[in-house]
Amino acid sequence: MTGDTYFPNGPPVALAGSNTNGQGRNGHVVGPSKVKNIVIVDAHAYVAPGSGQEFNSPANTMTWQRAYEKLTGINTPVRALYDGGSTTHVSNPGELIFSDAHATMEWDADTTNYTGFYRTVPLVTDTMSAVTNNGVGSAGFRTTGGSQLLRAGGGVLNNSGTTSGPACPPAMVLGIPYVPMACVIGVVDSIGYFKDDTNTSSTQGFFSRAMRNVNGHCFPWHKQGIDANKIQNQMVAVAPVQKLLWPYVTDIFIQLGTNDIAASADLATMKARFSDLATYARNIVGPYGRYLRVHASSIIPRGTFTGAMNTVRSDYNAWLAAGADGLVDKYHDINAAAGDYTTYPNDQIHPGPTQHAAMAAVVSANMVPYADPYFQARLAA
Repeated sequence: MTGDTYFPNGPPVALAGSNTNGQGRNGHVVGPSKVKNIVIVDAHAYVAPGSGQEFNSPANTMTWQRAYEKLTGINTPVRALYDGGSTTHVSNPGELIFSDAHATMEWDADTTNYTGFYRTVPLVTDTMSAVTNNGVGSAGFRTTGGSQLLRAGGGVLNNSGTTSGPACPPAMVLGIPYVPMACVIGVVDSIGYFKDDTNTSSTQGFFSRAMRNVNGHCFPWHKQGIDANKIQNQMVAVAPVQKLLWPYVTDIFIQLGTNDIAASADLATMKARFSDLATYARNIVGPYGRYLRVHASSIIPRGTFTGAMNTVRSDYNAWLAAGADGLVDKYHDINAAAGDYTTYPNDQIHPGPTQHAAMAAVVSANMVPYADPYFQARLAA
């Protein structure tokens, strides 16, 4: 129902000094419908930088507190509850944490609202999960102080006398929309993640740029990815915790692939890896009783590909464009928008902000009909 939600993708952060608490707040843009019964979801796992492998980490427990802030009208942060009324929830490695549905909090369409977090760990030697993307109003710090979740004054937190710490946006913010609304998970590598684009609340890679504005509205989105990620490391048996979030969306957007080719995978291997993800997605029934729709973007050229690798890339893109044997509902050809890799700012692999904006424009235009969750939808059996 909102944008700017993420699967944790930074190494678990060790606490500094005597700090055992981490807190902050993060903004989320609501999609094109008012929503009610809001639920905050957190994940006690992460995808590792440099590989994209999923780990049930940190190894220690974490105690969570969350709050909602509605910024239209009077801003009064409201504490999230768990398990039928508890103000806290203790998570173990590999778990997803769902707050109780808030019966009276409602967020209006096309507005920005906030979630706050306050986490504690048992020991100063323990660690907390992290998210490295900068979304709307990202804030996080480590402290010995008490929770500021219900702090007055527009929800602004006072972090004086503390150390810097990771922002921790929810893995998802769920709710019941008044009007049916599509939502998407992006499964991405460094190009979809944001490398060599600016990492801000309005940029952050072509996938985020695109979903922030689809026909004038946020297309609610969640990002699963990090640099060096591969399809191989996101296959169903290898990354099960991330897949637990897939039934809550209508669309899966798979941008991965360039790093699989760099690992010398042939065309048959590329097809098999993609088919593992796409087949799984197409057999999940989403929020409106329809099977999930699958999107795939082209693998863009890069200067480090050999002739044989470029052949695999071209043949794989052609297979995706032809529907991937019936597995792809929409192919997003971003090759032309990515431009000449010799013009990239830092290497011949990662496009810069100008190219990210151009790729985003292609994807945003392509996503317009999919904002209707019933567009091209297959009924569940």
